[in-house]
Amino acid sequence: MTAVADTILEEYWQLHPVEATHAGVHVHDFDTADLSEEGWEARRAWRRRSERALQSAPDVDILDREVLVGEFSRQQVMDEVWRLPLRAPMLYLDEALSGVQYLLARSGDAEAVASRVAAIPRLLEQGRAQLRGDLVPPEFVEIALVGCAGAQRFLAELDATVALRAVGDYEAFLRNDLKPRGTFALGRDGFERLLASQGIPLSADEVHAHGRQLADELLGKLGADWRAEVEALKSDHPTRDALLQTYANEALRARRFVEQHALVEVPAGERFEVRPTAPFLRATMPLGHFDKAPPFADSDNLGVLYITPIDPSLPHARQEELLQAHCFTAIRAICLHETFPGHHVQLWHAKLRGTPIRRQFPSAVFTEGWGLYCEELMEEAGYYDSPGLSLWRLKNAMWRAVRLMVDVGLHCLGLSVSDASLPLVSLGGLEPNTARGEALRYTTSPTQPSSYVLGRDRIFALRQRFGRTRAEFHDWLLGMSSVSPYFLDLA
Repeated sequence: MTAVADTILEEYWQLHPVEATHAGVHVHDFDTADLSEEGWEARRAWRRRSERALQSAPDVDILDREVLVGEFSRQQVMDEVWRLPLRAPMLYLDEALSGVQYLLARSGDAEAVASRVAAIPRLLEQGRAQLRGDLVPPEFVEIALVGCAGAQRFLAELDATVALRAVGDYEAFLRNDLKPRGTFALGRDGFERLLASQGIPLSADEVHAHGRQLADELLGKLGADWRAEVEALKSDHPTRDALLQTYANEALRARRFVEQHALVEVPAGERFEVRPTAPFLRATMPLGHFDKAPPFADSDNLGVLYITPIDPSLPHARQEELLQAHCFTAIRAICLHETFPGHHVQLWHAKLRGTPIRRQFPSAVFTEGWGLYCEELMEEAGYYDSPGLSLWRLKNAMWRAVRLMVDVGLHCLGLSVSDASLPLVSLGGLEPNTARGEALRYTTSPTQPSSYVLGRDRIFALRQRFGRTRAEFHDWLLGMSSVSPYFLDLA
């Protein structure tokens, strides 16, 4: 790594200590970010300083340079165009709670945990000072209120009285004082700048049209009775108590297939677990999420699939609806996307083979594109041993196609969360409550929902031009780490 890249990363971790912990850089474990106006300005100054340094450093790796230029552009859009520090209540809550969660999840130092718990009131007070009711959308408050409820459960288990009181004060501020009246929409210019930051040569309208075209094609493949067939598959699901173990079993089954068929090398030393999603994240993670092994921690080889458990206090009908989203067929499909040969394997290669810049700033277009690619790869390789699993892949492909339209619709075309939920149900096959949770998540992450299809498209295009075996292509591609595949080309 060059001196310039080294300095950029060191200064970044100082300003983002929670991200440093998540990445496995533990020198900042006792620290939390400054999210006051001065703290945000320090981040902007870092970005400007780093851009100048990069321009005068010709020895920086060409892909690292593209990654950094794209990252600087992304951060500028989120901060200065979308004005996220003034708009997103969950940002402050997430910084406060994730700083603790990342330490606990990885057996962090008890004193470091206590230091971060003690900083929670300051972070939430900074949020109260920064947030502006004329910019904050009601949908972001809805997300943050669920996050507050989860945070209170989380902190009660830690016996963190002062932090617990601070979360209660923050919740009261959101309910009574903020008076949100803003919009979540990023806007066309910002949306297209985010696409360009990943090298994607498409306009918002072209992304939307691509989603519409894919949906039309998939309707022809699914058949007239596909919804009834999907509903029948949903009725076969694990019990609430067996949910997490079912995921662990299916991940192991997928791993065996990948290794037996030599689809992708599973690096030695990796470890994998299934755990429940942290309570404060369940508002925007209605099903679950994957957390990679920390890319800078040589001794921490654990990847974790977090699954959102079924709350036993919910009405029975709602519990059943959630369990149907975790039917056995869905779990098989999810596991190969998230674990083997999906995110877990890909991110392990990225950790072992990527430069420090690429490990710190991964591209969702690569990671999610790879996950979706793996769903099709496993069918191609013969893993899908039932018509139901093939149908489920097509249903999920439709969901991802709808995401393109919904992503653009929410941020560029004035689509409401309620309206965005409708095609996720009617075309994507999601349950209504799950669809609303998904749509809420999309309001907070412009272009991320589109990254699945756009990344998959580019990976298949590269493979078609590669000219060697499938296994050799996978080895080459994974060796690039999590770089946007639109930054990659073949000589």
